[in-house]
Amino acid sequence: MLLHQATMSDFGKVCELVVDFQRKLGVIMMREQQRHMMDQHLPFAVSGAIEDELMPALDAVVAELEWEPSDADLCPGEPDITASERAIASWRKHVEMHS
Repeated sequence: MLLHQATMSDFGKVCELVVDFQRKLGVIMMREQQRHMMDQHLPFAVSGAIEDELMPALDAVVAELEWEPSDADLCPGEPDITASERAIASWRKHVEMHS
């Protein structure tokens, strides 16, 4: 049990680090884009690779880490039904039983 708790704790720390890294890299890239081309600290190829490859990959990873299942994901076999549809079905069943 302690191993499982340590693993979950480590996973949470990794999640926080990934999200923090994404945020900080976004700030760095914004600052870099605001500078004049001749004053930028990152070479053009590096900033292009970060924008085109690394940031979309980080976005996908963070989206997976922050994903929360919907009710449909938790109960995929059950159809979506509203409260009014449930009430109508119950009333019809009641009428059929007493007819």
